[in-house]
Amino acid sequence: YLTSEKSNIGFVRFIAMVSNCIEYLSHKYGLSFYEVIKECSKELIKKGFS
Repeated sequence: YLTSEKSNIGFVRFIAMVSNCIEYLSHKYGLSFYEVIKECSKELIKKGFS
């Protein structure tokens, strides 16, 4: 399944969607792309361990 064309297209679409969301948040809050990823990671870790 991982080598099929549908799987690859779905993965690329997912990555593009995530990238667009991060770009949107970085512009909305005036943060860099890296800072948005860092803050999201902190929140995910906090939610995962609490």
